[in-house]
Amino acid sequence: MPKTLLSDRQRHSHVVREIATSAQHLPKEFVHLHRAEAVLVTSWSTLGSGRYAVSAHWPRGGIFGDSVQLLLAQTIRQSCLLVGHAELSVPLSHQTLMEWMDFSVSSDFYDPKNKPDNLFILLTFRRNNPRSLRVELSILSEGCLVAESLLDFSWIAPGAYRRLRGAHAEIPWGEAVVPSPVPAHTVGRAHDHEVLLASTGLVNRWELRMDVSNPALYDHRVDHVPGLVLIEAAYQAAHAVAGPGHGPVRVMSTFDSYVEFDAPCLIDAALVPATDADTVRIEVTGVQNGERTFSATMDCPQ
Repeated sequence: MPKTLLSDRQRHSHVVREIATSAQHLPKEFVHLHRAEAVLVTSWSTLGSGRYAVSAHWPRGGIFGDSVQLLLAQTIRQSCLLVGHAELSVPLSHQTLMEWMDFSVSSDFYDPKNKPDNLFILLTFRRNNPRSLRVELSILSEGCLVAESLLDFSWIAPGAYRRLRGAHAEIPWGEAVVPSPVPAHTVGRAHDHEVLLASTGLVNRWELRMDVSNPALYDHRVDHVPGLVLIEAAYQAAHAVAGPGHGPVRVMSTFDSYVEFDAPCLIDAALVPATDADTVRIEVTGVQNGERTFSATMDCPQ
């Protein structure tokens, strides 16, 4: 595991097992989802001093298929939203904004034999300011640390959000022509409907497919492309560059601006020098209307 992992949290795994298994009523609204089958988190508990425990269940198949990357990103997202709304007074009426997210996983995390069914997540929240939080997460399976994440998210009141979004607050939904996908196996997916990249005719450059009919990525109507779509697109681009068998063990993502539905978003991927000789580093960048919208650096084992 990378040195950034907070391995000392392994000693708290027995606490998580004991207190995070009690069932609680968990409204879908706490995780901003409409489909019940998309909700992965199952309960939460407070540990005090800004620390919380969340339990999660990864179903076999279902809406996310067998995409470990989507399941992991959704688990991180849902855990933060759940605690933010249930414990930290983040208003349900406010829009939440992810500013950046880093995470690391164990080297065997992508092995299908090791795919966990039940997880426990330890979270520590610190306030950056009254409307922004820094979150540290440790994800445990069978008492072992398998993944960690560090991220910042903030929230904004409805009126301020409408002013910020302007004309983009009201967008046509599902009317855009979605370009044809690249072959699914080239981006590590089994089915065409899972593919987020379309060919541009240029090497290592694709157009983002904004297919709102994909329920795993577009649970409900939104006014911009969700951050999880961008992370998934980055995974697929990295796979196209690095090839199979090189699932990233560390991902560092920054979100600069909203990706809109009314203009093409280009996805570029490039191999860049890595600090470790045993690592392949891939830099993925999204560009819309000539401006960078997000970037993701992915470290993959050789």
